[in-house]
Amino acid sequence: MKRLLDKFKQQEQEPPQKRKFVAEIRDTFNEKKIYRARWVWYHTILAAELFLIIILLIGILIKL
Repeated sequence: MKRLLDKFKQQEQEPPQKRKFVAEIRDTFNEKKIYRARWVWYHTILAAELFLIIILLIGILIKL
């Protein structure tokens, strides 16, 4: 009976390559990394919009 349980436990364990792959996937979709990436893109778009607004306001000021 013990041999059967030992054999089952050996089959249950994942191979090292699969464990590494799963760890990489978990690291890739880490909530903190996703939040940081979204934060950077959000603020980059805000900065671009602000730059465009400033250019338009300068153009209006010069035209007056």
